[in-house]
Amino acid sequence: MAIRTWLAALSFFALVGTSLPSVAQTTDASKADDPSAPSAQFSAQRIALIDLESVLRAASGTLRVRELLDEQRLLFQAEFAEREAALQQTERQLQADRNTLSEDEFTQRLTDFEDEVARIQREIQYRREALDLAFQDAQARLRQIAIEIVTEIAREQQLDLVLKEDSAIAFRPGLNISELVLRRLDERTKDARIEIEVEDGTTTDVDAGE
Repeated sequence: MAIRTWLAALSFFALVGTSLPSVAQTTDASKADDPSAPSAQFSAQRIALIDLESVLRAASGTLRVRELLDEQRLLFQAEFAEREAALQQTERQLQADRNTLSEDEFTQRLTDFEDEVARIQREIQYRREALDLAFQDAQARLRQIAIEIVTEIAREQQLDLVLKEDSAIAFRPGLNISELVLRRLDERTKDARIEIEVEDGTTTDVDAGE
């Protein structure tokens, strides 16, 4: 059984491999443009902060993936409820036939019934775990895009350093770029498609921006 989910948006598989631009800061005018000078390598004049986890939680792509997976859970629950009802009927019939069956026949039918119950229990557990992994995969892809956007903003605003918000005790609100990142993330993924494939090959395919 295979189950997977993905967001087919722009650059979903692109890794952020660029570094932030550095700005030289030195009191020695002769070394101001020297990139090999220690002060040029380690100075940071322009800093921003981001609450990346809040951005991912609030992203429309995250909300749509969660809704889709919840829909799949409801479908699975309905499916297994029917199968559970069938098992209960089989069990009642087995008990009703108990006195008309030979010992060997009854033992074989009971073994078959118990095997079916165990198989369905394993399948339920697998599907639950698969849905959780599908959500984690979608979140990882969204995080990748968000980091790419942070890198773009750093270039545009000539930032030397972007820190996670929880690493700072106090800061000016204007340093926080979380809202800007969230807006771009939602815009970039509004037409992304989300697909979940289950064992029989059927798929659920919707727009993430719906």
